[in-house]
Amino acid sequence: MTSATSQPERSPSATPSPLGDDIEARKEVARTWFESLRDRICAVFEKIEDDLTGMHRDLPPGRFERKAWQRATEQGEDDRGGGVMSVMRGRVFEKVGVNVSTVHGEFSTDFRQQIPGASKDPRFWASGISLVAHMRSPHVPAVHMNTRFIVTTRACSAVAPI
Repeated sequence: MTSATSQPERSPSATPSPLGDDIEARKEVARTWFESLRDRICAVFEKIEDDLTGMHRDLPPGRFERKAWQRATEQGEDDRGGGVMSVMRGRVFEKVGVNVSTVHGEFSTDFRQQIPGASKDPRFWASGISLVAHMRSPHVPAVHMNTRFIVTTRACSAVAPI
């Protein structure tokens, strides 16, 4: 409880964003889009496994296994988000992971200096997808992709490193 108002203190994720209510709708759209993208990518990769006619066709086609995870919290902290790991080992793909996450909290003290506005208000929310694919064939290069939608109390941005 705060002494001046006798109101319960809010967690960083429950405090209203100065970016307005529209940002909550945008965050939901981003989260569901990343999950939908994951589902489409996994379906295509499983079809590639099913359609194999060459080497390793005698092995069973790979299927994704999903495992949910939660971001670790400190004692007394609210939920800080989490995600779902989707991993497949197959006859085309030695190992492929397509993972989505939606997390929130505060930037570390050192990192706050690198993010505009975070030194004054370190709260963030982020959702994204990560894909790593290693094929069985040594002649096919590995693939790695990350895309994130990050919201701070000052701005939001999409990040797609190449």
